[in-house]
This record gives sequence, structure tokens and C-alpha cells, in this order.
Amino acid sequence: MRSFMPFLAGVAFFVWLLAVTRFAFWGFGLALLGALLAYLGVERWQGGLLRRGPSPVALERLAMKEAWRRGGLLRPRDLAPFLPEARARELLEGLAERGLCRRDGEGFRF
Repeated sequence: MRSFMPFLAGVAFFVWLLAVTRFAFWGFGLALLGALLAYLGVERWQGGLLRRGPSPVALERLAMKEAWRRGGLLRPRDLAPFLPEARARELLEGLAERGLCRRDGEGFRF
């Protein structure tokens, strides 16, 4: 699934360049080269995003949405499908330090 977006970018750029060159024979080679460059560029960009992982703001939003879905009480193990438990605990403690939730036993109440 990771290579789907670069593939679509390459195909779209190929078709666009081929149409811009009015389907000329030399345009086919240019379109292939452009599609390859588009594919590699999008692959590199997407790979960088995936290596960095979600931003801290995205993780906070995830925790808040999960807390809302669970009725306001969230335990670090509730975030196990998304984060390791140690990182989930750090995230929830950071939210508690900022006053966005409070510690309630082993969980955090939002």
C-alpha cells in the first residue's frame, strides 16, 4: 500500500506529459522519464514522512479522540494499537502536566 501514491503520481505525470507533447514519439520517452522522476520524488517524500512517524500534535489528538470514544477515561494500554505503552504513558503524562487531563488511578480522565 505504501507504493500506491507514488505509482499514481507517476502515472498521472506520464499521462499529463504525453498529452502536453501531443502524443509525439519523442514525448513518450520524455513522459517515461518524467514519470520515473515523479515516482521517485513522491516515494522519497512519503518515505520521509513515514520514518518520522506522527507528530506530537497528531498523537495528542489521537489520545483525546480515543478518550472521548471511551467515555473520558483513558489508560495507557488503551493506546496499545497505536503506541507502545511506555510512549503512551509519556504522552498522557505530558497532557496531564499541561492541564488537559488529570490522573485518575491508573488512567487519565479528560
